[in-house]
Amino acid sequence: SPLAAAAAASLAAAGSPWPAAAAVADGVTYDDLPPKAQQAYQQYWPALQLAADSYVFELYDLLPEPGRWDSIGAITESTDIGSAASVSKLEREYLTPMRILALAFPPDAGGEEMQAALNKFQGSMFQLSRLARAGQTTGNVAAPSAKEVAAVEKTWDDGRTAINSFFEALNSGTAGAASASGKVAPRLVGIPPKGAGYPRSKKLYTQLRKDAALCRNRGGEALAGLWGNLMVYGTVPGVNPCGSVNMANYFAQ
Repeated sequence: SPLAAAAAASLAAAGSPWPAAAAVADGVTYDDLPPKAQQAYQQYWPALQLAADSYVFELYDLLPEPGRWDSIGAITESTDIGSAASVSKLEREYLTPMRILALAFPPDAGGEEMQAALNKFQGSMFQLSRLARAGQTTGNVAAPSAKEVAAVEKTWDDGRTAINSFFEALNSGTAGAASASGKVAPRLVGIPPKGAGYPRSKKLYTQLRKDAALCRNRGGEALAGLWGNLMVYGTVPGVNPCGSVNMANYFAQ
């Protein structure tokens, strides 16, 4: 997604809240990991946390509303119309960063567990999409049965446990990350059952999506800042015309 694609560049410019050194449980340091694993970790952990946020704050909210299940089914859809071809949201926002990390990490440093979790997650998501398309109530059709709703909810939960397994493997492979001051850095946050008690902010996530869309409409950070300074949008001096929530500060929560 545009948000995930912008994550690494924004964080690099602002200074990632996660440091580059970490200790693994068996005494092997993060610096002992292959350079490609280190690079993949630094580049793609924001995309993974954002994917988990989306899984809770967007996808889960659709489960009790069969009239909106077409949005669940659409997650696996891609287009292939000449220059307008695009990959699915599932591939773009979830599978690509997971696959890159699983391949970058050695099998004994979490790579094997990541690959297994990736396979389970992918299977769950295609099943969830299929069930949602079959049970959606857009148009004049009967509502899905309680059994069909339960199947959709269970499949979402299967995907949740797979995400958590992936996060656990990645966190284990980069455990004990600490800054020069010794302060322990945050880890990827897993998803509780039914998303209940998920400690990240839905309000910030919603604002991030709104601000990102606004910024895209204004031509991106550089152009939005330029035009904002020229008062084209009536922005207040000193106020970011792209909004206050962006990829550089979103992960500080």
